[in-house]
Amino acid sequence: MNGEQVLHTSTTATGHTRTLAVTVSGEPAKLRFTEKYTGDGSGWLGRFTAFHVEARLDAADPGPLVAAVRDATAAAPLPPGKARDRVAGLLAATGLLIRRSSSIPWVHLGRQATLAITPDGNPPAITFARYGEQKVHVVTGYDNLDRLTEHLTGARALSTEDRIGRFIAAFEPITTREQVLALYEALGLEFEERSERRYPLLHANRANTDCIFTLTLLVSSIDDRIAFTEFYDYGARPGDAGREYGYSAVTPYASLQPLTGYLRAHLGLDERAGLDACFRELVARGVLGDGRPIEANRDLVGELFSAAGVAYKPDHWVWVDSD
Repeated sequence: MNGEQVLHTSTTATGHTRTLAVTVSGEPAKLRFTEKYTGDGSGWLGRFTAFHVEARLDAADPGPLVAAVRDATAAAPLPPGKARDRVAGLLAATGLLIRRSSSIPWVHLGRQATLAITPDGNPPAITFARYGEQKVHVVTGYDNLDRLTEHLTGARALSTEDRIGRFIAAFEPITTREQVLALYEALGLEFEERSERRYPLLHANRANTDCIFTLTLLVSSIDDRIAFTEFYDYGARPGDAGREYGYSAVTPYASLQPLTGYLRAHLGLDERAGLDACFRELVARGVLGDGRPIEANRDLVGELFSAAGVAYKPDHWVWVDSD
């Protein structure tokens, strides 16, 4: 009985469509249960919120297990995620190994901040993100969710009763990094700050080829990488709709200190100079710049990475406008 089988559908109090379904596929067979919310209702669920659990099947006929899942989820709708958890318990009780996953849309906090909740992440986490010239993430464990809700709610009544919804409703007034840090420090919670910043190093307009040429440096503990990129953006011309090329030298974020230390010494810069200042000095001295063959800047930076004793890999990106 391969394929998807919808078990139950209903409409939540917030106006979303709730769909419970089972998919059996593969050889050996795998069962995947999905609790999905769609539509334009109010509240935190948003579009395409889903909770999943899957397991490899031992029995040749999955029919009885699918029927048991249907019966276990036939009662009145549970709070979001609880139908998945009930099925996970049923599958685990039969001796099957299970794996949970979920997709929960980011919640916008003001104009430049978001809140992401990953109860099935590795590790489970709550991530506050602030955007702007510098992207900042403040990450704490998902197991702090109830404690944060209780502290933020106080005597205030919340309009939602589900666990994640209550947390989001309580957290929504917080929109700055400083507020988040003060909150976590006041409660003595463990947390980690991560950041990302893109530094423009060079911008040149090659009029003869209608190409905008740039050099940039990305330093990101969020994505765990440092990337130098030479980029070519060719505008549309008769017979050519336009195209873009990017060539990067990429190293893990852990390379930041040894790489910065090597470049400071190599360039004779003050010990306070950051990695961005080192790269700007390379451009200022003409070591990196316009007018070189394609990939030449990327390859030269790769040589500097190697000289600094940090691992790196070359990368490239291409886009061609088909219009």
